[in-house]
Amino acid sequence: MVHGVPPLSAPPPAAQLDDLADTVARERMERFASALLPGLLLEGEGGPDEGSGPRIKDLCLAVRDAYDRLDALFAELTLDPPLACKAGCVHCCCNQVALTEPEALFLGQYLLETRDRGRLLDLETRTRALVEDLKGKSWQDIGMIRHRLPCLFLENGGCSVYPARPLACRGWNSVDVGRCVQSNLSENALTMIENHPIVRRLADAVQNGLLRGAAALNLEAGYLLMARAVLLLLEGGAERGVLDRTADWLRGAPFFGRKRTW
Repeated sequence: MVHGVPPLSAPPPAAQLDDLADTVARERMERFASALLPGLLLEGEGGPDEGSGPRIKDLCLAVRDAYDRLDALFAELTLDPPLACKAGCVHCCCNQVALTEPEALFLGQYLLETRDRGRLLDLETRTRALVEDLKGKSWQDIGMIRHRLPCLFLENGGCSVYPARPLACRGWNSVDVGRCVQSNLSENALTMIENHPIVRRLADAVQNGLLRGAAALNLEAGYLLMARAVLLLLEGGAERGVLDRTADWLRGAPFFGRKRTW
C-alpha cells in the first residue's frame, strides 16, 4: 500500500491511478530535493568546490532510491495478462528514449564505473555517429524511423547498462511479444502494442518527481534524447567530462541547455 492508496491492480480506476501518480511524484520530488539540499547549503557556505564530491554521490543515491522505489511499486502490481517482457527480450530497444538530467548524470557515473577508457572512446564514436543521424529530425521524425536506430547500449543481445537504464525504459511494457516482433519487422511505428498503462504511468510519475525536485532546487530540469545526453557527457574525455558536468549541473549551470546545434 502506498500512503493510503489501496492495493494496486491493473487496470485500476482512473481516479485511483491519478491519485497514485500524484502521490508518487510528490514523494519523489520531496525525497530528491531533501537528498541534495544539504550539499547545496554547504556549497553556499564553503565555496563551489567544498562538498562537490559528496553531492555527486548524493545525486547518485537519490536516483538509485527513485529506481528502487519504482521497482517496489511494480512488485505490488498484479497484472493480468502478465507482461511478456523478460530477460533477452530486446524488441523495444530500438526506441530513442528521452531522459532527465538526474537520470543522464547517473548513467554517466555508471559508465565511468563499468567501462574502461577504450570502451568509452568507442562509445563516444558510436554516439557521435548516431547523433549525426538524428540531426535536424523532430521527435516525431525519430519515432517514425525508430526501428533503424538501435539503442547505443544494446550489446550482445541485451541492455549493457540495465541497472542504470532510464525511466522511459523501465516503464515500457508489452503483453504480447508477437506484436513487438511484428512492429520491428514491418518497421511500422504505428503498430498497436497492448500494454499496461499503469506501468508507464508509475515510471512517468517517478520521472516527474525527479524533474520537480530539481526545479525546486533551481537546477535545470528538462528532457533530452539519451544519445544527445550521452554525447554531452563523453565529448572531450569521459573521465573528466562526466564528473565536471555533474558538478556544474549541481551548481546550477545548464547541462542539456548548453548551446548546441543538434
